Amino acid sequence: METTKKKVAVIGALNVDVGGRADRPLTRGDSIPGSVRTALGGVGWNIARNCALLGAEAAFFSLLGLDEHESAIRADGAKYGVDLSRCQWTERPNNRYLYICDERGDVAAAVNDMALCARITPELAGTWPAALADADAVVLDANLPEETLAFLGEHIAAPLLADCVSAAKCVRLRPVLPRLHTLKANRTEAAALTGLDRPLDQARALLAAGVKRVVISLGPDGVLCGEGKALFRQNAANVRVTDATGAGDSLTAALAVGSAKGLPLEKCAKLGVSAAGVTIAHPGAVTEALKNLIK
Repeated sequence: METTKKKVAVIGALNVDVGGRADRPLTRGDSIPGSVRTALGGVGWNIARNCALLGAEAAFFSLLGLDEHESAIRADGAKYGVDLSRCQWTERPNNRYLYICDERGDVAAAVNDMALCARITPELAGTWPAALADADAVVLDANLPEETLAFLGEHIAAPLLADCVSAAKCVRLRPVLPRLHTLKANRTEAAALTGLDRPLDQARALLAAGVKRVVISLGPDGVLCGEGKALFRQNAANVRVTDATGAGDSLTAALAVGSAKGLPLEKCAKLGVSAAGVTIAHPGAVTEALKNLIK
């Protein structure tokens, strides 16, 4: 039995999520009864917590704000076992993410205020590559500025994975594509990166660009995976959707942990869709039910 935890580092965004879920179909311009919650989130922070839940020794690298949420961030890191010692702190507010889910739990609209991420410059991140010398995998999220992603891609020796985050931000990953071990995208993000519409064509184009492994989320149709000349689809988990927020982040986390363990792409994909299925079956972007997958 493997007893040594693999070291997975995540470099990306943490933000304060404010989200609402409607109890009935949304109507533009109208107030809909439902529930509203505030929680810590962000693509990078969600991935880091999920990596810890999936059994990795997780560390988070970012720029964080010394605002009213500081103590909650530190407590969250301690709760999930995510190392925050390499984060830098500034006298500015933390990032904010505002989203609305429809009555099915699918995100209908969202607004992000990620001003703090723009301050993660190559100079600020200059010491991070040396601190990652013993990492088994490193995840980059596309909330980082393009020049910072390029710097990290050039100087980090560990296997690199990247999460596209959004169609608007994924283009920042273009300079680092040849350095990526794994790229996780959805169809819209893959289209923005490649200019192609069909997932099969998108996967082939990304592999041709130098990405070793490509995983394209197809929503309820699972994921399309590619490595070398091999392409295959892994079906999604058959679960009732409670909250779709964070499904992609748990998929990325599972791909990272699987890659850190040296698992083949087929097993990484199975772990990924299982993790996404567990996440969407529970409220919130991160669920401690993920611990059951590593058992």
